[in-house]
Amino acid sequence: MGNKVALTIGGLDPSGGAGITADVVTFSVIGVHGAAVATALTYQNTRGVSGFWAVGERDLKAQLDAVLEDVGVAAVKVGMLASDRLARAVSPYLARFKGDGVPVVFDPVINAGAGQPLYEGVPEKTFGDAILPHASLATPNSLELAYLVDDEPAQNHGELRTQVRVFHGRYGLAVLATGGHVGGKADVVDILFTGAEMREYRRPRVESDIHGTGCLLAAAVTAYLALGVDVLEAFERAEEYVNAAVTAAIAPGKGALVPGRTAAVFGDAERWRVYNNLLRAVNVFEAASSTYKLIPEVGANIAYALPDARSVEEVCAITGRIGRVGASVRACGTPAFGASSHMARAVLAVMKHDPSIRAGMNVRFGDDVLAACSGLSYRGAGFDRAREPAEIAGDEGRTVQWGVDEAVSGVGVVPEIIFDRGAVGKEPMVRIFGRDAMEVVRRAVAISRRL
Repeated sequence: MGNKVALTIGGLDPSGGAGITADVVTFSVIGVHGAAVATALTYQNTRGVSGFWAVGERDLKAQLDAVLEDVGVAAVKVGMLASDRLARAVSPYLARFKGDGVPVVFDPVINAGAGQPLYEGVPEKTFGDAILPHASLATPNSLELAYLVDDEPAQNHGELRTQVRVFHGRYGLAVLATGGHVGGKADVVDILFTGAEMREYRRPRVESDIHGTGCLLAAAVTAYLALGVDVLEAFERAEEYVNAAVTAAIAPGKGALVPGRTAAVFGDAERWRVYNNLLRAVNVFEAASSTYKLIPEVGANIAYALPDARSVEEVCAITGRIGRVGASVRACGTPAFGASSHMARAVLAVMKHDPSIRAGMNVRFGDDVLAACSGLSYRGAGFDRAREPAEIAGDEGRTVQWGVDEAVSGVGVVPEIIFDRGAVGKEPMVRIFGRDAMEVVRRAVAISRRL
């Protein structure tokens, strides 16, 4: 993280789903330091808003003065202002930011998502007089946009585009309208209009109720503007961040989901951890003197999945498998996500029974291998391919799941070893499972030493 600072001015959501505390998290994830000034304390959680208390004008100014006498602010997000008096109290500070060339993102807050009022006064007039003249970008949702242009809420994307142009013509600044309330079950389309250019970002609609996405987008744009990128690039990068956060939404309470704001950071960190663990496991397997005894004719592979993985693209494996070279083994590739089909599907199938078992490896089948596993007290379970239903046999994805389901149902838990004796065109195989790639390889090395 560098020395750039983004300031958020808005309400405090004690549950952390939106507001200034959520903004600071977003700033930090994107790479800027977050400063926060509270305009109001809201009484809310993931199930709704029951009210709010607005701070006094003197308290608001004291917070702003304390920040600005000490910190150089690179970008500002203005959210909930709570009342006309606080909006007018903030106005001179925004004018100062504009004069200093500091971008101001205004995310107008009038009502909560369920309709509870979060503003006392006449926001259309006060925003137009005291806030919008000093803003660089406004980020209303379609309902707020309709209110500010004195129109009915847009029913489709064409009407939203028209209102975006009306807003720009009336207030003279760039506008990013979020389209979550428009289009029914169709994709969500957010529209940015700078006056010179219009851009749209489309993402799949999530059926779950997610609280705080508009706040998240405005905060992400603010953070990228603080890093010095222009508004068009900030829009594109912020939308990608929001899409990832919405996809990784979490349920901290009993009501709505909230965006997984840290998913981008921790997702990349987890991918690296999985990759590095697999790489170390391959090195251990190659260095062991006896592992060549385990290589099947089709070659071996090691697969290690991300937490909550749902597809082979979220499973790391060796691109070219592991083969025998005389009395040694060598990986014919490097770790990569999406590199495996069979072992990745086997791991995904096992994770449906026990999400903590995220890694697996295939080795050759033999009675000597099964005896070694038994000698090490590894639980084993097999499945008979002759019992496989015909409609499943030709589908690689379903046949792997069927085999794992059969084996697990026989013992009631995910065993360390799942094997089958093959069939026509199918080499018999032993599969070793564990919590990570290193655990799987340690088991494989132990088996090889008993052969």
